[in-house]
Amino acid sequence: MLFVRILQVTFGGIAVLWTLYVVAMPLVARLRRPPPSRSASALPSFAVIVPAHDMEDHVGGCIAALKASNYPADRISIFVVADHCRDRTAARAREAGAEVLERSEAPAGKTYALAWTFELLRRKGLAHDYFVVTDGTARVDRGFLAAMARLCQAGETIVVGHSVRATDATQWFAKCLGLTLVHRNLQNWARERLGLSSLIEGRGMAYSRSYIEKHGWNLAVPTQAAAGQHPTEDWRHGVRVVEHGYRVAYADEARVYTPLRDTLGDATRQGIRWERGRQLNAITHGLQLLKTAFRTRNRITFFAALDAIQLPVAVLGALCVAVAVLTWAWPGEPWLNALGFAPVILMACYGLLVTMRGRADGIPASTVLFAPFYLLWRLASFVLAWVPAGRR
Repeated sequence: MLFVRILQVTFGGIAVLWTLYVVAMPLVARLRRPPPSRSASALPSFAVIVPAHDMEDHVGGCIAALKASNYPADRISIFVVADHCRDRTAARAREAGAEVLERSEAPAGKTYALAWTFELLRRKGLAHDYFVVTDGTARVDRGFLAAMARLCQAGETIVVGHSVRATDATQWFAKCLGLTLVHRNLQNWARERLGLSSLIEGRGMAYSRSYIEKHGWNLAVPTQAAAGQHPTEDWRHGVRVVEHGYRVAYADEARVYTPLRDTLGDATRQGIRWERGRQLNAITHGLQLLKTAFRTRNRITFFAALDAIQLPVAVLGALCVAVAVLTWAWPGEPWLNALGFAPVILMACYGLLVTMRGRADGIPASTVLFAPFYLLWRLASFVLAWVPAGRR
């Protein structure tokens, strides 16, 4: 019985702390007045960078969506980076009206393709005010660039947009992943309202010319010690920009639609890569940033570090359920029972809030019925991320 009580207190305490962190941020942000509008500069010019690997069936639609933006056409240049392509991606991009940069240098991959592109553009001379990165499979909303421009005009260095599940991604796991995007957007909205740094979302983001001139894409590229081990640059980049004194702003109205993965197998493999990247980032960068935050007493650094090391929401949800079941099976003192049931109640309320907000992004409320399957699926990805690729 003592062992059970130790488990209840230990895991119940962890669940309470992280649940309060997730739930309290939007509540505190809602109680705070919106920040005052800031003075605007001239309308910025955008260079839109689209890294694409064998995307001949998608890149034309991506470019068409960008060209349909309600933003002055003379303020937009579109560059498609055909990275190690074996199909007609480059030809399709040219036909759609984009300038194509073909890359065959190793290593392949989005992170290295962007590093190569920014170095190439820097050598040619950066002529644009901001550089927007989006995926070849993504479709920006007509108002995406205008919404990004408003924060750029206010002087923000890095801006991320509002990622939305594409409406034709109707599989149950795609809808659940869409709710995960809703959760991240809600958390980013709260951080923007509170003046904190948002999570970087790679499907739609903008960087100022001064940032690119100084750093290029170097802060996203894995360090030599971690080369080949960090499969996700977004988590790492979000931490490292804060390390260097930047804040990531969030444009809630800058919507970009993404199809996610087509099959459960592909989505599972991607989820394992995401979780592995998250875990490695927490170990190699998150903990170090937390030490820096305590030393400097900087609140932006502190909360960015917590974001880097926090439990994935699916793992946290599973932990809350496990603690509640443990408390139900072995009830104890009133305070212990409260410790056991409070996290799952808070997460359930937060889940309903995310589900309600998800309707605005085209995700039906019935998606919440798949929550148990989603928690088990994502928990499996979290565990498999610790297993070497050759042993899976």
